[in-house]
Amino acid sequence: MMKKRCMALTLAAVMVFSVTAFGASNPAQNGKWESAYGSGTVSAEKEMYQTLDRSILCADVTFALPENVQGKNLYLAMVDTEDWLSDGKAGFLPGSLEEWENNDLKQILNPNEQQIFTVPLTKDLLDLNVVYDGERKDGKSISLVALGGSQYADNLFAESEDQLLVQDLISLYHSVNYKNQMETIPCTIDVTIGADTMQVNGKSYPLDVPAYINDAGYTMLPMRALVENLPEEVQKKVVWDGQSKTALILCGMTTYRLTAGEKEALRNGDQVILNTPLEIKDGRVFLPLRDMIMLWENGKIDWDASTKTVHISAGMVHFLE
Repeated sequence: MMKKRCMALTLAAVMVFSVTAFGASNPAQNGKWESAYGSGTVSAEKEMYQTLDRSILCADVTFALPENVQGKNLYLAMVDTEDWLSDGKAGFLPGSLEEWENNDLKQILNPNEQQIFTVPLTKDLLDLNVVYDGERKDGKSISLVALGGSQYADNLFAESEDQLLVQDLISLYHSVNYKNQMETIPCTIDVTIGADTMQVNGKSYPLDVPAYINDAGYTMLPMRALVENLPEEVQKKVVWDGQSKTALILCGMTTYRLTAGEKEALRNGDQVILNTPLEIKDGRVFLPLRDMIMLWENGKIDWDASTKTVHISAGMVHFLE
């Protein structure tokens, strides 16, 4: 069931995150962040939700803290993901932090003039939701950083440098309010079983893991490559939670939630039954061909048995400026 915080959101945003341990170079795939502190461990776990009215995926983070951190502070800030990853420095973005307890809003924390949040640590669990309140630029991604250094009073990470804590916490997209300001553009996709490339509108894209036919006889297509290589005009997003083995997909103005091994899925919050569930092979997630039609309301799928090639044609949503 969706938490109250997601129902109250007014941003036209997809709110998601993967987590990175302090000092690590790559985001953790299991959706859990951990950092050693004294004799204990500071950790964070995410929960992802799907709202029904605005093509939004949202997430909140719960920190688990050892007892000896009480009395310390967390110093958090939001940054533009692209700016931060390019040079590790970025201006901090405006917004607020909501602290929740037992699904009820406990308090709202506002930043200082430099857009830095001070979060007092008074208990062993801390449930936070981040609300962005800046420019609504389509496609903009926002990450959460933890500020290190002794210049912050009682800083939990006084011995650390600034670190990327939650990557792509928020990605901004158009909401359904823009339905009367869009057009449909044609799109064709060709994927051949066993091939190391796919074609989208005649342009070739590499595949690190090729399409295949599973033991049940269904053609399986690489999920992330299939969605992320759609034309740039199409708003799209793929989020993979390795801990729950759940994929959250935004395609056009429609959201999907699918879990590996389960035939039950959600399309804009409504239940649909897949012919065969998601599969994980060679570290990649695959979607069944026969269920791809649900990604596009006017899509068409053809199968060329002689070449073992899938041909998908559809009209994709393109938002006008």
